[in-house]
Amino acid sequence: MNNDPLNHEQVMKSLKILIFGAGVIGSVNAVHIANAGYDVTVFARSERLQFLRENGLLYNDNGKTKSAKVKVIDCLGSNEIYDFVFVTVRYEQILTALADVCGVKCDNIVTMVNNPFGYADWEEVVGKGRLIPAFTGAGGRIEDGVLYYQFAPKFVQATTCGELSGAKSERIIELMKIFNKSKIPYSFSKDMDSWQKSHLALVTPLANGFYFNGGDKFSTAKSTAKNKQAMRLISSELRRNFRALKKLGISITPGKMNVFRWLPLFVMEFVLKHLYNTQFAIDTMESHANNAREEMQQLNEGFLSIIN
Repeated sequence: MNNDPLNHEQVMKSLKILIFGAGVIGSVNAVHIANAGYDVTVFARSERLQFLRENGLLYNDNGKTKSAKVKVIDCLGSNEIYDFVFVTVRYEQILTALADVCGVKCDNIVTMVNNPFGYADWEEVVGKGRLIPAFTGAGGRIEDGVLYYQFAPKFVQATTCGELSGAKSERIIELMKIFNKSKIPYSFSKDMDSWQKSHLALVTPLANGFYFNGGDKFSTAKSTAKNKQAMRLISSELRRNFRALKKLGISITPGKMNVFRWLPLFVMEFVLKHLYNTQFAIDTMESHANNAREEMQQLNEGFLSIIN
């Protein structure tokens, strides 16, 4: 008999989920969680709000445009009660977003946002015990209102979550049930702060490669792959970042990323060249690096302030 709670058939479909943010990450989570049968509400603003109200949450599924069944709001009511709130905004927007959701009746606020500095400031805004740090393992773009996306291979990066205490609590198990039922690849981390710092040690050099290759202009993954100086820059920054984390006593997690500390630069450059030529790089890395330049530069500066 299988007693694994994550594989139990009686997963509660009546849970109410609020997705705060209707960009790529918010839309990906809304699509999958709604398609799993959960009650999903999406908070949106501006042009995205208008599009969602007029057309619904549209997404590409193997070349076909489909619509996910979600509610769309632009105002957070005081009477609605949610089981989980997913905050899916950019880093420079997080404190404002948390201030907006702190009045929502929900004890489980899941922040799917990069973070170099820990969670004390965030928890101060929403209140102690409410915050669940997480990060999604998906990327893509929204084109003419339609979401195009894909998940990263799980061995590369699954959607990751954990308690500040490191415990696998009842609410973390419930959250992982949601991911499991929604077909969102997921993993649990006992140390989300170290996980986030390790993640930034990886993704900031990947973004910097795009900026080095293109300057102030849009830079493609394939052209970056052809730029030998960009490949060397990324490899050197990866080695520097992970060696610095180790020197500071910050746990590198997942442990497989320790490889960047000792892998020869020419080997890293070879691997990176192939990575930037993959469809994943074209569909996710390229779009995010170019469209979230301000966020990535702030995160890079924040990370460098920690290791220097």
